[in-house]
Amino acid sequence: MILRWGRYIAVAYPLRIQLPIMASWAVGLTALFAAASDTINHWRPDGELAVTAVTLVIDMLLLRALDDLRDHAYDLTHNPSRPLPSRVVSQRDLGALVAVGALALLLLNADRGPVLIALLLQLCYGIGVMTVDWLTDWPPADRLWLGLALNLPIQTLLSLYVYAGFLRAEHQQPDLAGLMILVAATLCGLCLELGRKTTRHPRPGERTYVTVLGPSVTSAAAMAAATTAAAIVLVILRPWHDASPVHAWGWLVVLPPALPAVAALRFSAGTPRWPGPLLRSYLPAVYISFLAIGWLTKGALS
Repeated sequence: MILRWGRYIAVAYPLRIQLPIMASWAVGLTALFAAASDTINHWRPDGELAVTAVTLVIDMLLLRALDDLRDHAYDLTHNPSRPLPSRVVSQRDLGALVAVGALALLLLNADRGPVLIALLLQLCYGIGVMTVDWLTDWPPADRLWLGLALNLPIQTLLSLYVYAGFLRAEHQQPDLAGLMILVAATLCGLCLELGRKTTRHPRPGERTYVTVLGPSVTSAAAMAAATTAAAIVLVILRPWHDASPVHAWGWLVVLPPALPAVAALRFSAGTPRWPGPLLRSYLPAVYISFLAIGWLTKGALS
């Protein structure tokens, strides 16, 4: 079974791609929390953050496995090369991976108090929602917006786990700025979700929001999510203000939305879908910009 898990990870969750993405999420988001704080003058990554980053890497692997279990029937027809239809792994293999992985995450975070509670909340919600969908086919496949409303909080809860880790490591209390950063991070994820399903001509049976909104509105909604996320962070950091904790470095958050903006422009010019490389680069660019702001203002270069 372990060998089959290894083959599954190589195909469905290549670590050369996923490790940098998840590490940038953990470190970049933490750096932004530090940058937005008026009471933190110096910030450095530490062992607590390393545990958070490893947890995110494993957690997202479990979510990927649950997603493959949930979509097995759909993939048999529309994506036969996926690991389950192609028999790289079995449903039992993925169920065992989720169980073992969840136990490992709980043990890894066992002594982290409130951080463990945040992780438990995320695991219970994420595993619960996706398991119900897998076993009962609810919500129905044609209710994409209901599915989005149920699944998007999983990303919010992952960011909440990162926030809990930051609060514990820095001996801070939750505040409005931190909660608004969680909203911004969720909107970044929404941009990715809408953008990757923006197409002019859906494939037979493809699940995409354009069947409800149309291609142009779906593309505009994805761009609006990225723009709103950047605007929220700007309001928190106030880089135009002399008293801003990050000074002018806060303007860096306006750079990542250029990627979905170019994708939307190319789509409006006639490309059949949003360009994949631009879309896949967006979230890492967002979190790298957060890391740059925190590091330049409260890290080693401050």
